[in-house]
Amino acid sequence: MENQDLRALFGDLDKLRESLVEVEKSLRRGTLTVSSPNNLVSVSINYQQELLDIFIDSSLLSPARAGLLKASVVEAVNEAIRVSRNKMLEETARAVSAFNNRG
Repeated sequence: MENQDLRALFGDLDKLRESLVEVEKSLRRGTLTVSSPNNLVSVSINYQQELLDIFIDSSLLSPARAGLLKASVVEAVNEAIRVSRNKMLEETARAVSAFNNRG
């Protein structure tokens, strides 16, 4: 590969890196809230899968309901992570596709 080709390649890689940095910033700003199937627990996360907030219905805050509380939290967090992971993959694929289709 000639030096000119390498410079062009590195320039393209810099553009891709910049695009992915913008995707990361966008994902950090985007948030979603998901509830457990029984609607007793909800969690809010950003699209980088960072937990931002959690709501627990007061009816679950007794020792007798600890098992239900645990199950509801796990279900809500896992669903939120699944949704955010899909969003992250979509946005990253969009950035890479735009890079590949540049003219």
